[in-house]
Amino acid sequence: MKKIVLYPLLALLAVLASCTGKFEEYNTNPENPREGDTDPITLIEDLIASSASDLQHRSWQCHSEIMQYTVDVGNSTRYSLYRFPASIFETLWNTFYTHAANADDVVRQARKYEEPNLEAMGITLKVMYFAILTDMYGDVPYSEALRIKEGVTQPRMDRQRDIYEGLIGELLAANDLYVTSQSLLVPAKDLLYGGDIAKWKKFTNSLCLRLCLRLSNRPESIGLETLKIIVENPGVYPIFTSAADDAKIAFSGVVPFRGPFGGMTDGNFTSSSHKCSERFVDRLYKTYDPRRSVWTTQPGDEAKGVPSGWVDPDGTGCVYLNTKVLKPYDAPAWFMTASEVKFILAEAALQGYIAGGEAAAKSYYEEAIAASVNQWNPKITPADLEKFINGAGSEVRFDGTLERIIEQKWVSLFMQGFESWNDYRRTGYPQLVIGGGAAEVNGGILPTRMLYGQTTISTNADHYAAEVAYLRAAYPGVGGDNMRTPVWWSRRAVELENANR
Repeated sequence: MKKIVLYPLLALLAVLASCTGKFEEYNTNPENPREGDTDPITLIEDLIASSASDLQHRSWQCHSEIMQYTVDVGNSTRYSLYRFPASIFETLWNTFYTHAANADDVVRQARKYEEPNLEAMGITLKVMYFAILTDMYGDVPYSEALRIKEGVTQPRMDRQRDIYEGLIGELLAANDLYVTSQSLLVPAKDLLYGGDIAKWKKFTNSLCLRLCLRLSNRPESIGLETLKIIVENPGVYPIFTSAADDAKIAFSGVVPFRGPFGGMTDGNFTSSSHKCSERFVDRLYKTYDPRRSVWTTQPGDEAKGVPSGWVDPDGTGCVYLNTKVLKPYDAPAWFMTASEVKFILAEAALQGYIAGGEAAAKSYYEEAIAASVNQWNPKITPADLEKFINGAGSEVRFDGTLERIIEQKWVSLFMQGFESWNDYRRTGYPQLVIGGGAAEVNGGILPTRMLYGQTTISTNADHYAAEVAYLRAAYPGVGGDNMRTPVWWSRRAVELENANR
C-alpha cells in the first residue's frame, strides 16, 4: 500500500498568524527563550493541556447537545435545537487550527533538535486536530495550511478524501519514527504518558484505527486496507489493549494545567443548564448501568431526563451531571480510550473488515463495555460487571447487530460527544428522535457539518466560493455551506451520490 506523507504540513489563514496560544511568548517575552531555541517537550506540555481542555469544553457545550447526552435548559442559544450562533463556527475553526499550528511547531523543533520521538508525538497531535477540523467542516485547508511564513495566506480547500489519505499516511510515518528505547528530556512534561514512548506509539496507531474506520463507507479508499494491516501486525503497529494505555490527560488542577469546568458554578455547569437528556437517562437507568451514579445525580425519587429538541424544555426534577466527578479542575479527560479501540475492533470483526466474525465481535464488544465501566467505576466487582453485560434480561447483551455496538459505544463516549457525532453520521446510529422544536430547524435533520466562519468567507473568498460551488454540484438540492450537506465519508454522502447517478 502507498504511504502519503506531507511534510511540513499546512498553513493557517492570516487571522491565525498571531493566534498561537502560549507559544507566542517565546517570541515576545525576554525571560523565555526564542522560538528557535525552545526544546519541543516544553511546547508539547501546554499543547496537550490546552487542547484537551478545549475539546472537552466544546464537546460539553455543543456536541453533547447534538448527540442527546444533555439538554441546556437555561440558555437562549439552543444547540439541541440546532440553533448555533455564528461565533461557534468561527471559534471551533480558530481553536483547532491554532492547536494544529502549535503541533506543527513541535514537529519542526523536534526535527531541528533531532528528537524523533517528539517529532512523532507532534505529528500524532497535529493529525488529531486536523481530523477534528475536517470531520466538523468537510473540505478544509490542509496541503497549503500552516504555511503563512511562506506567504500562503489564502490556502485552498482540500477534498476530504485527500485529507484523510494524508492523515493516515502521516500516522503510519509517525509510527516508524518512534524509538522506544530513548526517553524524553523532561518526562514529567508529557501530560499523557509521562514519557512512556511505547504508549505514545500505541496512541498513534489507535488514532489511525479511528480514522481508518471513519472511511468504512468508502471501501475504495485506503482506510479499511490500512485497518486490516494494523490489526494483523501488532508487533509493528501496537494499539491500545487496556485502560493503562488510555490517552488520559493528567490535569494537575494548577494553572495552566486545569480542566475547563472548575471555575463554573454548579448551576452553570449542570443544575440550571446542561441537564441529562431523556434519551441518555433512559439508557443508563433502564439498563442499570454501573456508570450512572458516577456520571449523574438524581435529584428526586424518579430518574427522568429532559426531552431533546423542544423549545423551552422543562428540566424540573431532571437528572443532572455529577459535579463532584466531572466539574473539578483535575477531572479526568481523554483523547482516546481502550474502550473505543475495542468497539472499533468489534465493528470491524462484525463487518468482515478483520478476521473473527461474530464470535470475535462479541468478545471485543464485551471487552469494550468492560473497559469503559472500569474506566469510570474501577471498584465494580467482576460479578456485577458480568451481570450488567450478560445477566438475565440484559438490554446490553450482544445481539450481533451494528446498532447494538454503536449504541453502547455512544454511551461509552459520554463527555466525548464530538466522536459519537462522527459515528452517527457514519452509521446512522444510535437512533435519535428529532424533537418538534429541532424539526423546524435544518429541515429536521441532525446537523451533518459545521458552517465555515465569517473570517474564512471574507479572507479566503475565492477558495470559499469555489468550495460552495463544488458542494452544490456534488449534492444537488442539498449541497452548499449549510448543516445539511454531508461530509464525504458519511453514509448520507454515499446515499446522495448513488441517488444522483
